[in-house]
Amino acid sequence: MDTLQRKIKIIFTTDIHGNYFPYDFRHDRWGKGSLQRVHGFVAQQCRYNPVGTILIDGGDILQGEPTSYYFNFVAQRKHHRVADFCNFIGYDACVMGNHDIETGHAVFDDFTSHCNFPVLGANAISKETGLPYFEPYTILRRSGLKIAVLGFITAAIPQWVPRNIWSDLRFEGIRESAAKWIQRLKETEQPDYIIGVFHSGMDDGIVTPEYKENEVRDTAESVDGFDLILYGHDHASRMEEIDSPSGQSVLCINPGSNAYSVAEIDVRFTLSPTGRVLHKDRNAQLRYIGTLHNSHTAEFNRFFNQDFKEVKAYAEEKIGIFTDRVDVRDAYFGSSAYIDLIQELQLYISGAEISFSAPLFFHASIEAGDVRVSNLFDLYRFEDHLFTLDMTGQEIKNYLEMSYANWTNQMLTPTDTMLQIAPMRGNPDRMGFVNFIFNFDSAAGIQYEVDVTKPTGQKVRILQTDTGQPFLLDKTYRVAMTAYRANGGGELLTKGAGLSKEEIARRVHSVSKHDIRYYLLQYVKAKGIITPQPRGHWRFVPTEWTQPAIERERSLLFDRRKPFPANTKKADTETEKQ
Repeated sequence: MDTLQRKIKIIFTTDIHGNYFPYDFRHDRWGKGSLQRVHGFVAQQCRYNPVGTILIDGGDILQGEPTSYYFNFVAQRKHHRVADFCNFIGYDACVMGNHDIETGHAVFDDFTSHCNFPVLGANAISKETGLPYFEPYTILRRSGLKIAVLGFITAAIPQWVPRNIWSDLRFEGIRESAAKWIQRLKETEQPDYIIGVFHSGMDDGIVTPEYKENEVRDTAESVDGFDLILYGHDHASRMEEIDSPSGQSVLCINPGSNAYSVAEIDVRFTLSPTGRVLHKDRNAQLRYIGTLHNSHTAEFNRFFNQDFKEVKAYAEEKIGIFTDRVDVRDAYFGSSAYIDLIQELQLYISGAEISFSAPLFFHASIEAGDVRVSNLFDLYRFEDHLFTLDMTGQEIKNYLEMSYANWTNQMLTPTDTMLQIAPMRGNPDRMGFVNFIFNFDSAAGIQYEVDVTKPTGQKVRILQTDTGQPFLLDKTYRVAMTAYRANGGGELLTKGAGLSKEEIARRVHSVSKHDIRYYLLQYVKAKGIITPQPRGHWRFVPTEWTQPAIERERSLLFDRRKPFPANTKKADTETEKQ
């Protein structure tokens, strides 16, 4: 019997996070990756297979750099400019990411309405209609084949994003939703190939009774029907074959974040003379495009050069002066100018008595001298709004106990390791934190010590408030924190302080109108000259143990030449918030 051969090429990007141009606007220098380089790669590949190429994105494209903030909130146009970028490149489908949702309906609805391709999210359900708010799937026809692309978003959004943004939606678990939609696809569309696109990581992540953050492995092992799963969210560049319940090997592939690389999958189909698929062969690779330059990247640059100039002018605007340098590295070892500046702002704009804040970068600093808009993206990474709510003194202490349990070990001898650090999984020659740094909350408005010789739950000793008043465990205090934290993110309020989601909602007093970075910009502009200094209101004790430990571990974390202790467990390579 004669057979037919058909071939398709699938190119996948994910977690672009505002990297539209190959320029680092935060640090005023040329950078790697970007949608511009994606265009260069895709246009080049389309020359070889113009009718069989599919381009898909895995979400979190609307947040992360001065570029995205500028197009989302500063210079809104008739068409969302990021949709214009994607249309120009020729995307065929994308899925929504949690940070895309975080921008709010005004932004993400504007983006989706101007995309010339479907934006997917089968498990994001409209409460009004009971149907998916976004398109659940799309059918693409390539080389005479019927390709289904089925998209999902992490169900953890209600734990991270303010309720007012998602209150008209509910989010089903990916595994359950996938089983339903795969069955429907097979019955109604009968596709030749099914691609799952997940804005959800492989595994691990945060698991609560209400949701599981990363569901790729669970879904691939539990749901039959996927030929290929493309995923993101965890920023971990990776390829893995996973067996479905029927024993079919499903390739799961993640090219990592920031468009440094793309996933390229070539699929060759063998068809019967009647067009029935007899066999599918695939070849996949991760292609680094971080420094790609060709005539197509130049074409993107010419077409959007005015947008590039506008963002650069916005990022370079001088808004004030810092008389001293601030460095996030200091935040891991005690009261720091970096975190305390954010704490001061949160107390100022909220009127709260106590503030919680955590580092959002492993490495970040602002030098003494002129402060520009771009610097604020190194000071504060996300578009979180500020919440104020009531907490008792006991709940505040319990909250901090969980935070420092994420952060520190119990030292039994002076030479023990104080912080929970270990070789990084993806880079074992470097040290990192075992747990996510965005859950390392410290407090302002109170003075306290963290005794690292004590066991978990007994480390924090609160001495008094900043006003010199006794800190009372049975007194209620007004507390400021980010929207992410106030919605249960990191579980410091739920598992730590012991509050249910319903109780947290009852405790909320106010939500800021704008995001925290907006207020930072106004604050720096109003002050003009700022002398950032640590408040000195908390420290690790006993100092005769902790000071030598701080010196040792600062060197281990940040001096590449230092060896690390043997026989330690691996730390996460991606310790920043996804």
